[in-house]
Amino acid sequence: MGNKYIIGLTGNIATGKSLVLRMLKELGADTLDADDLVHILMRRGSPLYDNIVAEFGRYILDEDFEIDRGKLSNIVFCDSQALVHLEGITHPTVKREVERWIAKSEADVVTVEAIKLIESGMAENCDAVWVVIAAEDVQLDRLMTKRKMTGPQAMLRIEAQSPQEEKVARANVVIDNSGDVVITWKTVQRHFAAIPSAVAPSPEPSPPGPAPIPPAEIVPPEALQELQVQRANRDDLAAMAALMAQATNGVVAPDETEMMESLFSKGYFVVHFGEQLLGMVGLRTENLIAGIDDFLVRSSDLWPTVGATLLEGVEAEANTLSCEVALLYARPEAGPVAMTFFERNGYQQRSSEELIKMWREAAEDYQAEGSLLMVKQLLERRIMTPL
Repeated sequence: MGNKYIIGLTGNIATGKSLVLRMLKELGADTLDADDLVHILMRRGSPLYDNIVAEFGRYILDEDFEIDRGKLSNIVFCDSQALVHLEGITHPTVKREVERWIAKSEADVVTVEAIKLIESGMAENCDAVWVVIAAEDVQLDRLMTKRKMTGPQAMLRIEAQSPQEEKVARANVVIDNSGDVVITWKTVQRHFAAIPSAVAPSPEPSPPGPAPIPPAEIVPPEALQELQVQRANRDDLAAMAALMAQATNGVVAPDETEMMESLFSKGYFVVHFGEQLLGMVGLRTENLIAGIDDFLVRSSDLWPTVGATLLEGVEAEANTLSCEVALLYARPEAGPVAMTFFERNGYQQRSSEELIKMWREAAEDYQAEGSLLMVKQLLERRIMTPL
């Protein structure tokens, strides 16, 4: 497709495809998660909804008349023929939407992540197929700890997929993500650097260590009115780790591996004054839902200025991606000033049980232990078609 270099990224469940996708984005690739696209295309009123309901029946709908992916998964992972029927419905539409996205992208390197990249035929349009693998016990542990599946549920999903060896046989690049995320990162860097005409990777970051935050500089009031939000990069990791430890009184104190994994699992925004990190916030988006966490500032008096700048930046990004709702996971250690700040900006403390099913599932998946869920609806109407 033109002069673009297209990477098709695939791998079996819980191997870490999304982690590698985030790493490629950090290195300059434009990225698309085709599985997220499927979720949008399956919504009520969207292109695939009627065909899937006609094939599998109204049993698969939830109380909001949306397709319950859990119920649908229970059917297709227990019946290989049902899975074939579902893929026959979804693959042509998804492939067409992916091709449309690639054509619109202005990047030199684009990456499409799809668990069925090869089976759907999308791999045929790729310059290289990257396959992410992991040991089966690692897959099992990730499904049970991160997705809260039981052992039998996790094994059912692992065994329902084609053997990893079949994907490896089609691969141009194989990434083993069974262990340390730092090792995975170095492997991705090496292969990205070998892409013809690709932008060279940035230098390795300084490892984030437990060093304390440098003494605070006095920030002039006029400077606080001119602060700008920037996307965090690998050079910010040490300061971010130190700020998290300081702002949470040591409750959250990530080491090098944890901090790097966080950076590659979501986007971060930061505000600096000179060499000083004044604040940070994390954002992940999935299924048109914005999850906001790690929202911290250096001291409570900075919430009206640094906090407001960060919130404006993260909500602007969520609006650009047409997110329907923002789920903010606030740390109690941030103090009452932070809670008041969030409330004044439209966030209300809620329990996940009060939310519609799709939002409730996201809240339960991503809420960290000890955090408080605060909710703000960003769009009055829900999105039913791909953008």
